[in-house]
Formats: sequence, C-alpha cells, structure tokens
Amino acid sequence: METKFPAKKVKFEKASPVWLLGRENEMNLWLSFRTIASGAQSTVLRLTGSSAYNVKVGGKFVAFGPARSAHGFYRVDELDLSEYIKEKCVITIEVAGYNADSFYHLNQPSFLCAELIEDGKITAATGSEGFLCRVMTEHEQKAQRYAGQRTFCEIYNLTPKIRKWVQDEEINPRDYAIAYAQKTEDKTFIERGCEYTEYDTIYAEKIVSHLDFNVYTGDTSEVRYPEYIVPRGKNTGPSKKSFSLGEVETDVFMKARNIEVSAVHKTDKKPDIQTVECGKGVTYKMAFNTTGRVEMDITCEEDTEVLVTFDEFLGENGLINFRRMYTVNALLWRMKKGTYRVSTFEPYTMGAMHVFVTKGKAAISNVGLVYFGANPTDKKYNGNDADMKKIFDAAVETYCQNTFTIFMDCPSRERAGWLCDSFFTSRVEKVLTGKSEIEHNFLENFFLPDEFTDLPHGMFAECYPGDHYGGNYISNWAMWLVIELEEHLARTGDIDFVNAAKPRIDALLEFLAKYENADGLLEKLERWVFVEWSKANDLTQDISYPSNMLYARMLEAASKLYGDKILIEKAENIRKKINEQAIMPDGFYCDNAVYGEDGKAHLSGECTEACQYYAFFCGVASPEKNPVLWQRLLHDFGPERIVPAKWPNFKPDAKWQNIYPANAFIGNYLRLELLCSYGEYEKLLDNIHGYFLKMAELTGTLWENENTNASCNHGFASHVIYWMDKMGLLS
Repeated sequence: METKFPAKKVKFEKASPVWLLGRENEMNLWLSFRTIASGAQSTVLRLTGSSAYNVKVGGKFVAFGPARSAHGFYRVDELDLSEYIKEKCVITIEVAGYNADSFYHLNQPSFLCAELIEDGKITAATGSEGFLCRVMTEHEQKAQRYAGQRTFCEIYNLTPKIRKWVQDEEINPRDYAIAYAQKTEDKTFIERGCEYTEYDTIYAEKIVSHLDFNVYTGDTSEVRYPEYIVPRGKNTGPSKKSFSLGEVETDVFMKARNIEVSAVHKTDKKPDIQTVECGKGVTYKMAFNTTGRVEMDITCEEDTEVLVTFDEFLGENGLINFRRMYTVNALLWRMKKGTYRVSTFEPYTMGAMHVFVTKGKAAISNVGLVYFGANPTDKKYNGNDADMKKIFDAAVETYCQNTFTIFMDCPSRERAGWLCDSFFTSRVEKVLTGKSEIEHNFLENFFLPDEFTDLPHGMFAECYPGDHYGGNYISNWAMWLVIELEEHLARTGDIDFVNAAKPRIDALLEFLAKYENADGLLEKLERWVFVEWSKANDLTQDISYPSNMLYARMLEAASKLYGDKILIEKAENIRKKINEQAIMPDGFYCDNAVYGEDGKAHLSGECTEACQYYAFFCGVASPEKNPVLWQRLLHDFGPERIVPAKWPNFKPDAKWQNIYPANAFIGNYLRLELLCSYGEYEKLLDNIHGYFLKMAELTGTLWENENTNASCNHGFASHVIYWMDKMGLLS
C-alpha cells in the first residue's frame, strides 16, 4: 500500500507472505508454522503477519507480534534468538488469523511472512522452503466474541501430541493437520519502530480460597447474551463479524454463567500443587492487577476439563464477576490424559482467577501470567510518603501494562489506541524513558492512511489501529491529536514528522470549519461529542462550550506548529465569544446552549465541574481573569466533595451541589493538571491522595472511572507520574 506519509520500508530477502489458499479471509483460523534451528552462533528470525503471532523456541514462548500498525502496513520484527538456541531445536510460529473488526486486531487478510537467518544464511523462508505448516485444530475456531472491542474467546482441546510438535525434532507428519501454505498478494512492510519487550513470568501470589460448585441445569432460554455475542438488531453492538450461537462449538459464556459456587473455603497460603476434582475450584490472587498470557502446569490422570474465570479484583463475597466489563473473562481447556503446560495465545488482565475443574481430575501448579507491557523503568519515587509510593508503583504498572508497541486505553477490554488518552500517556513515556518512540509509532499509525474507511474526509479515527465500520468518530479526540502533536514536537524536535502531517491537519481544520456558526463557534457537531464520563456528556448539543474551548486550544496549537496567524486569531475570537455567552450569573461556565423555537441559542443553565476545568486548561479562563471562580475550584472542589466509593453522590456539606461532579476521565485530570501548572503543589498532593490511594490499594493499578464499574487499569491514569516529576518527587 502506498502512502503520502513517509514510512521506513523493509524488505524480506527470500520469504513471501503465505496462507492457506482461499482461507485468508476466514474468521479465527489459526495456523502453526514449524522449522528446525541448527544451533548456529547467530540465529535471527525476521517476520511479520496478520493478525498476530506467538514465537516459541523448544515450546517456550519468547515473543508476541507484530507491533501494531495501520491498515495495509505491517511492522517487521527481527528477533535475535541466539540466547535461546545453543543446539538443534524446534522453532514454532503460531498465527491467529482473526479477520474480524475490532479496536485491537485489524480486520484484514491473514498471512505470515518469515525467514530464519543462521550465521547470515537464510535456512527457512515462507513461500520457499524450510517451514512445515498445520491448522491448529486443538484451538476451537468457531468461538464467541470475547468483547465487542476485541476478537474471540479461547477454547482448547488438547492431546499429548501437541507437545511433540513444539519440542520434538522428529515427528510423524500424519499425526497433524499438515497444510500447504501458498503465497498471497504482496504486502507493504515497514520498520518495527520500537524496542522489544522482555517477557517475565509473574506467578500467583497466593491461594485465597477453595471452592465447591454445582452446574446450573435449569431453564436458560431467557438468558440475555451480550450484544457482541448475539446482536439484537441492525447495527447493534460494536462488532460486525462473529459466529452465530448456532455455529459456535462451545458456549463458554454459558459454561461460566452456569457455575454456581455453593461454598467458599477461605485460605491464605502460597500456591503449591493443587489436586482438584470435578466440582471443585481454587482461587488464585495475583500480587497486583496484571496483564499477560495465562499459563499453568496441569497433569490429568483422566480426560479433564478446566474452566478459568477472572477479573481485575476479587469481589467482597470472595467471588469473581467474569463479565463485569462487558467481556467474557472465561478460558476453557479440555485435555486428554497427560501432562501439559497450558497457556493462552492472547494476554488478559486480572487480579484474581477461579480455576474450576468441570470434568475429571487435575493436578495444577505454577499458575501465573507471562507479563505483557513496557520494560521496567529506572525511575524511583524519592519521597517519604508511603501512600504516595503506593500510588507511584500503581501508576508505573498502569503505564507499563498499557504500553505495548502503542499506547492503549486499557490492556483488558479493548487494548485500543485512543486519542486523548495518548496525550497524557505520551508525557509519561518521556518521564520514564527519556524517549518518545512509542508515541512516534502511535501517531505515525494515524497518519499512514491517507484517510479512514467509513469516516468523512479530514476526520481522524477516534482510536487506531481499529475498524470503524459504523462510521463513528469523536471530533474532540481529533482536536486532542493536534494538541499532542504540538507537544510531540517540543519533546522530540522532529519537525520533518510534523511537516509531513500538515496535509492531514489542514484537512481536519477544513472539516471542522464546516460546523462554525456566525460567531465562529462549532455547533451541532455530529456523531459522538465527548467531553468526559459524567453529566457533561449529556450536555453536548447544540453548542458545546467545552468542545469549543478545546477547539480554541487546538487552533492555537496548529498555529504554533505551522506558523498560521489566522488560526490564532480564530482561537482568540472563540475564547472571546465563550466569555461573552457562557458565563452564568453565579460566575460558573454553562456547558451548552440549545436552540429554541425562536431560532436563537439559549444557555441550558446546566453547569459541570469538568466544564470549568476545560475553561482554564484551554486558555478561556485564568486565575488572573477569573479569580473568584478559581478560588472556588481550588478550595471547594476536589475528591473530598464525594461520598467515598459512591461517586457521583455529594457529601451533605459539599458546596456547589448544583455543579455536577467531574469523573476521572478527564475532568479530575484537568483539575490536577491546573493545580500543577499554577504551582498549587500542596493541594495537588492532597488531591492525588484523595483520588488514587483507594485504587492503588485495591488493584495496584489506576482506574478509568472514580468507581470500579469500568477498567481498573487505564493508561492515561499513569499521568500522575508526570505531576510527581514536576514536583521533584522522582529520581
């Protein structure tokens, strides 16, 4: 694929992209490729593919890839395997060809392109010679969606011969579904662009209970499946491609739902070998909310079935809500008699898991996760506040688990590259690593396509790489892209990158200008107008003042990036008009104006806390120009207004209860950013404690919302590290 945006191309010397003929568009088809390494002094595996792959040496997992990129562009890994290969051994590449729309893996034809280079010589190459290929029949292809924003649930039917495929040099090909992978159409290969990740195993910290359970056998005809499993109408649900319930081989959602725990026997001990019979379960707790490939050793004395459910924290009743976040947090392994090291293909996020034996008997040990995330940081918290140290550690975990070749919103429900979130996370990358290479990849992905399928010309996808067949977009998030680009230039000095992006920014400005009214304000923005996760999101029409505040900030950023004085003049006019129109008699900014029957726009009278923070963050207000409002925000607002764990409920003595409270994303963050910017460090420290300590103590990560009804591990939340750095608390 060609692009006007510069990208560093990569060529394979001998390999070609391959897949099974006529099956490259088939949903959830997995193949395994196998070759033998000779044990040379230097062994390098060059590869890329779609949708994703695991690389194993002698059955041991060593890498996941490829780094994520835009539609039609594939980032190439060059894995130095020399440290793993000292003698002749098996290399396998397991490839999941999802071919389903999501915010994680793109819906595009499946392929693998790989070549093995030993002491400088290519000894195996797809499309040439040296690789055996088979269909991974042990993985159930026709499975339910795991989430609307991700792909499919993982269900396995294992026999001992699987271990031979990944470990034994000599095998009988007739024991496996050997297939002939043929060349596909040519692809556009580009550089990976970011460092490689270390994959450490983090074992469960303790066993916290043993469980007795029954399987519900009553009427399930009225069970309400999630929309991403069974769409309930035209264009409902976030996913368009899935298997129907009639096609699905194993209804893992129903299997997990029908587990009825009859007794929880609490314990607190280090994990050891657990012999678990049918009808019994074990609850494992991680030291903190962790992301990675689930792994465990299982020995079966007879044919056995093991069901795992998980979540980011354990409920107060000692049980796990496996679908708390509109996901199916359930994994299933069926095993013939034998010994297995079972693992998932994809990473999942959990603070605790139930392991149920639903058939047979199993000896289970070494339960843990192969960690997925950015490599550890050398930065340390240098203060004396133990609670602040907990928050710092939680912020680091949140950053690492949400930084895996791109910035993600959460490593669990979506693994999606959202704009706005990235504005905050990119600052953290610079603090922790001194670099901005993940941010470069993240932004480059948005600029590689000349435009986005199903979106109007000029508009950016709200999150990317991702499929947006419904045509949804968030104008506000495109504005955050420009604001981040201004900071990216300041962080990197990469003027060539900024200049290459100019045609796309110009197109965005032209698109948004179509919504300007006679006052120069945006009105009646279409699709999803997003301010923050609070009442503010209900007040976005017809004229959203927070959106226009952000528009002014974006125009100012574009003016600075490209030296366009007209844009700064437009920005100042917008700020002037907002101050003329939106200030209520009590001095607060109103969120929106609505057109009445008289054809004129009238203030709704509704005011939110988030709107006030937008005003200051975007340069519409300032402590000097709005001293009374600033003092109110400084002293009367913050975490102490809200009943603990009862957001958005006010405490009885909270002031300004007519001003709807802000949520974590992004109102509270704008508040803390303002406290930092204006040097209110004492208040900033107090607010950091108030907002984040409860999160750090429950999950060891920081959350999407003020409560636990959404992701408890959200990338933007790591921004607390940036404020700590500004206050001199890091070394």
